[in-house]
Amino acid sequence: MEGFKLKEKIKEIYNAEKLSVNDSLIEWHNNVIEKTQAELTISDVARCIRQNIFVETAYEMLLVYLTQDPLAGDMYLGELMEKAREVDKQLILKHSKSLQDIIIIAEAFIQDNEWELEDEKEEFSKSVDNLKKIIGE
Repeated sequence: MEGFKLKEKIKEIYNAEKLSVNDSLIEWHNNVIEKTQAELTISDVARCIRQNIFVETAYEMLLVYLTQDPLAGDMYLGELMEKAREVDKQLILKHSKSLQDIIIIAEAFIQDNEWELEDEKEEFSKSVDNLKKIIGE
């Protein structure tokens, strides 16, 4: 994976410093900057994208998680697939080869998986289709 930083902590990659306000988002921020990219959890990745911080580093981990499990998510199944298209288009296009591979995995998953709810299948399929449109597939 291009640019994958195994040993550097997030605070070193982004020159980020601990914040001193006492609130759950700040606590999470202070915790996440002490992690390496490889230590970012699915929850961290989703939250980085939601909060629009450390996005490039988080996106690379998002690709890893989606390769392992196309339905990966923090708050709901398929969340990372949805988040994959919610970043700057240039970042998406930078990783279009990896995303094409993930889309192949996801489409096979859609076909092979027994879905409990048709709505879940439709939502997930829509996320995959939207991502395909962005990368021009």
